[in-house]
Amino acid sequence: MTFDFQTWMRAVWTSIMEPSDSARKVIDMNIPRDALWMGLALVAVVNVILVVLLQMISPAPVAFQEQGFALSPFGFVAIIGVFLALFVFGVFYAGKIMGGQGSLQGTLAIIVWFQSISLTLEAIQVVLVLISPAIGSIFGLLSLGALIWCFVNFINVLHGFKNLGKAMVAIVLALIGTALISGIVLAVLGVGPTGGMA
Repeated sequence: MTFDFQTWMRAVWTSIMEPSDSARKVIDMNIPRDALWMGLALVAVVNVILVVLLQMISPAPVAFQEQGFALSPFGFVAIIGVFLALFVFGVFYAGKIMGGQGSLQGTLAIIVWFQSISLTLEAIQVVLVLISPAIGSIFGLLSLGALIWCFVNFINVLHGFKNLGKAMVAIVLALIGTALISGIVLAVLGVGPTGGMA
C-alpha cells in the first residue's frame, strides 16, 4: 500500500466530509496502545513547531506580547503534551458519564487522528499566511468550523451516542475537566505563561 501526500490529503478530506465513517475505520484499525501514545507525543511536538512558525510569520500584537506569554519550546511541549494526555482520559470518562461505550484505546486513536487532521490544516494555514494573511485567517476560521464538526461526530461514533448533542456535552465536560486538572499539573511542574520551562 503506497502512502503519499495525495493519499494523506484524501484521508484528511474524507475525515472532514465523512467523519462518522472515518471514525469507525480509525477505531477498527486496533492500533497498539504504545504506538498511539507515541503518536500523541509526536503530534504534540509538531504542534509546537507549527505554533512557533505561525508566531514568526504572524506575530501577536504588542499589547499581547507585553503580558508575558512567552514560553520556551519545552514549555509549549509540556503544556500541549499534558493537555492532550489528560484530554484523552477526559473524553473517555466524560463519555462514560454520559452512558458512552468507547474504550480508552479507541479514544486515544480518535484523539491522535483528530490531531493529525488539525495539524494538516494548520500546516496549510501557515502556507496560506505566507501568501496572504487575510486568506490564511479566513482559512483558519473555516478550518475551525470543520474541525468542530469533525470532532463532534468522532466522539458520537466513539461512544455510540444516538445524537450529536450528547457528544457535544461530553466534549464540554472533557474540556472543563482537562483544563482544571492541566492547570494543577502544570503549576506543580512549574510551567506557566510568564516564562515556562527553560
